[in-house]
Amino acid sequence: MAHKNQGFQPLEVEACDTRTDGVFVRGYPQTQICGNLTYTESFFLTCRGRLPEPTETKVLDAVLNGMIGYTYWSVARTIVSANPKPFPAFMGTFLAGGEYTIFPQHCAEEILRWEKMMDDGMSMEEVATRVVADYDAGKTRMPGVGHPLFTEVDPRSEAVRKVAEEHGFVGQKTLLYEAVHEKYIENPKRKNLCINIDGRFACTLLELGFEPPETSIIAMLSLAPGVIADIMEQMRQKPSLQLMVGLPYEYTGEKDRDLPEEFRDRDK
Repeated sequence: MAHKNQGFQPLEVEACDTRTDGVFVRGYPQTQICGNLTYTESFFLTCRGRLPEPTETKVLDAVLNGMIGYTYWSVARTIVSANPKPFPAFMGTFLAGGEYTIFPQHCAEEILRWEKMMDDGMSMEEVATRVVADYDAGKTRMPGVGHPLFTEVDPRSEAVRKVAEEHGFVGQKTLLYEAVHEKYIENPKRKNLCINIDGRFACTLLELGFEPPETSIIAMLSLAPGVIADIMEQMRQKPSLQLMVGLPYEYTGEKDRDLPEEFRDRDK
């Protein structure tokens, strides 16, 4: 869209163009996209700049279906129990995301870092050995592994990998990540730390050509239906703080005690 003031230096925009005659996504009229492309196809087009191959659509579709449901005990339910408005609960869920859950960005960044080590001449096995040794020395946990319920296998992760393999998207990035994981769980204390869905997202989305920051946003899109369902289910129930009280816990703080004399009755 042109600026009304002559001489104005416009921003360079490639993804979308909005004009008086309509909205165009990567040059395609949105009126043609709507009703002809699936959401997965239009998402790939908008972010990657081209129409996807059928194999790419299939794999990205598997990713978008990979994290839809999670558990009844969620940040969203807690927030909407206290404030029965959907938007704060929805956004609060993703504010709780980070390197330990939901967001695979850090994991994807690590995979690219390891791949650079291979580009510099190290073998995949050498990279795995070096990375795990560095993690152990720094007491750092490998990203994208472990789950409270799933131990040896995260079924969501396996399902996405199966689709990726069937359509030719298990490449060096995936194999490198799996090699590091295999080395990492040689420690008996870590044998039950499976590759979780975050780790699988990092591998597969990199194989599809997405950049690390994009992986976390795509994870949000995958999780969004489950969050919405959680919120609406909780809102249909009688509003209460039931999710915020009455849960079992162990208090490990100070024993009951009186405030020191010098802090009491100071106005007398």
